[in-house]
Amino acid sequence: MRQFLSVILALTVLARFVEADTPAIAAQINAIPQGARIELRLKTNDKLRGERGRLSDAGFTLVSGGTDRQVAFDDVASVKLYKSHTTRNVLIIVGIGVVATVGIIAAVILRCGPLGCNSKL
Repeated sequence: MRQFLSVILALTVLARFVEADTPAIAAQINAIPQGARIELRLKTNDKLRGERGRLSDAGFTLVSGGTDRQVAFDDVASVKLYKSHTTRNVLIIVGIGVVATVGIIAAVILRCGPLGCNSKL
């Protein structure tokens, strides 16, 4: 039983190192619309981000920072859509600012009353 589990575990570990086949990568990239932001992991473990440009038979163009780079399908290990979290982060910061402002105003009102600390009633 132990040997069987060892073989299964070894096969599972080896399966993670098997590279993706080129036709599957080409099909994934073909399914992504032109101009969509993508993130590539190359077989050299480099990570590239940019917009998908024109396709050719052997690869495609990656547009990043105004420069075009030709990438061959054979060089790509994985591809996924890239989502920027800038909007989410800005909304979190604005939310924290609103909560802090409301907390300060509430503390002043509770400490001094609605007319202020120096009111003469």
